Amino acid sequence: MRVADLYSPNVRSVAPDQALVEAARLLCEEHVGALVVLRPDDAARRPIGMLTDRDIVRGQLTRSADLFCLTVGDVMSSRAHVVTPDLEISEAIAALNGHGVRRAPVVDPAGRLIGIVSLDDLLPALASDLEQLAQLMGTQARHERAPYFAGRARP
Repeated sequence: MRVADLYSPNVRSVAPDQALVEAARLLCEEHVGALVVLRPDDAARRPIGMLTDRDIVRGQLTRSADLFCLTVGDVMSSRAHVVTPDLEISEAIAALNGHGVRRAPVVDPAGRLIGIVSLDDLLPALASDLEQLAQLMGTQARHERAPYFAGRARP
């Protein structure tokens, strides 16, 4: 299975100059844990960063500032670690793990934002693969327990 089979095309985004309080409200209203940061003047919608609920809390505490005084650009992760839809699940997990993130924007070959994939998307697919593997192990054991000559003419 590939990222193309799992990612969500309904990605929410914000601009770096947007008020942090507006971004925090958007996270709450949309029930999401991250927003992709895009430059408002970039028609290609290439990700420039990510903003998570954790970035907001850490940024506010680090700066000892009010949400109303900060912008998205003040606290966002300045690198968007992106993945492409052609990656296998294991490759996507390795990419997320390698960057220490739980979500990544999905981009097309030109770097344009087409969606987002998260640990929440990958884990059920991986669990399904593991379940199939476990079933295979059980199937092999049942075949080994069947009498060798069952259904065959004995010599």
